[in-house]
Amino acid sequence: MSTVNSRMSEFVSEAVAGHYSRRAIVRRGIALGLGAPVIAAALSRASVLSVAAQDGPVQVSILNQEMTPDDIVAAIESEGSVNVGNWTYTANDTLVQQFQQHVTDTYGVDITLNYEASQAPSTYLTSLYTSLQSGNPPSYDVMAIEENYWAEAVSQPEPVMEEFLPSGLVPNAERTIDLFKHYPTAIGFQASATPGIVFDRERAPYLADWTDLADERLRQRLTMPIPGDITCAGMLLGIAAAMGLDYKQQEQMTEAIDFAIEKIHPNVLQYTTDSATMQQLLRAGVVDAVGFWNSLGRMEFLNGQPNTAFMIAKSGQYLANGFMWIPKGTPHPVLAQIFINWRLSDEVQFPSESWALEPGPWAELQEGILGESYSELVPEWFAEDYFSYYPTIEQLETSYKSIDWDYYAEHVEEWMDYYAQGIGQ
Repeated sequence: MSTVNSRMSEFVSEAVAGHYSRRAIVRRGIALGLGAPVIAAALSRASVLSVAAQDGPVQVSILNQEMTPDDIVAAIESEGSVNVGNWTYTANDTLVQQFQQHVTDTYGVDITLNYEASQAPSTYLTSLYTSLQSGNPPSYDVMAIEENYWAEAVSQPEPVMEEFLPSGLVPNAERTIDLFKHYPTAIGFQASATPGIVFDRERAPYLADWTDLADERLRQRLTMPIPGDITCAGMLLGIAAAMGLDYKQQEQMTEAIDFAIEKIHPNVLQYTTDSATMQQLLRAGVVDAVGFWNSLGRMEFLNGQPNTAFMIAKSGQYLANGFMWIPKGTPHPVLAQIFINWRLSDEVQFPSESWALEPGPWAELQEGILGESYSELVPEWFAEDYFSYYPTIEQLETSYKSIDWDYYAEHVEEWMDYYAQGIGQ
């Protein structure tokens, strides 16, 4: 064992035995002269080990049994891999490497994370429903996708997800505010994701609300999402809000969609959900604004595009955060829960310097503050601008709009069909 690993093991043992808080671990690590990567790793290991050390055997959800640390290691060895359905991050390869290393460092077992990325997560649900109807195990052990897909899954006539929360293997779930808890089936891992308009503030300084997308100065200088999922639906909900309309009244939502078809569609150069295409068009000055997710704004800002901003609409933004849940009949229930807990850990919510991420990819992966215990983790290099691109917890609870997902699931298909027909998609 290297000197660094030996020091970290001693440090973790001290933290677990002393029931140190996360803040105390950081302070003690600094006092011992440990570097940031070692302290981050110690935080992760202490989070896992403290549960077993404090309570003895851990109650493992899905398996519905108490398991000792040795039992958990044996289960990890037996499972060997975990399959996660998520979307495309620039840092996906790094995320895979970091989780595999986390399991090796924490449990002494080498495993494989199969991490599938798609900007069309509805395909994951189609695969899940097909598998369950055929009596086969699901292809994915963890779904890490937008909240609306969780709502759709909940609405199925037969259960398609496991009830696993609270769980002794997912202590980090307790750190999130109630807004991100859908117990017993899901937990949020993003805090600020919202579909909206990313624009060049010099070329389009007049953009302040959704209805401004109809401005003639944007003629053929705008991209909008392809009809189909929450990226597009979030825009339509925003347009309704800006017009003072209630999306839960059919005639009023139709009026909002008609506005998008008649007033905004003529300004659209291209319908796309490919972020690389949007970046290229925006940077080249071909378009002045693109409809996508708020993360693109801060990613471009930190990638050297100082004029790129996210339009926080005057009439409000609808949240569509990512939630993690476990499909029914998962063949890898222990690793699924370990992945979920790790995804909520400090080292993933606020990746440390040891991840070697450039500022742009870092800001794409980091999606806001899930609870008070994360607030102290904002890095110094971004502290001055952080809350220009992310909401505070108070803003999340008071200023950002939630969606009635049951109503959404019931009506989104008809909205999309009507809109797609109107714009010829």
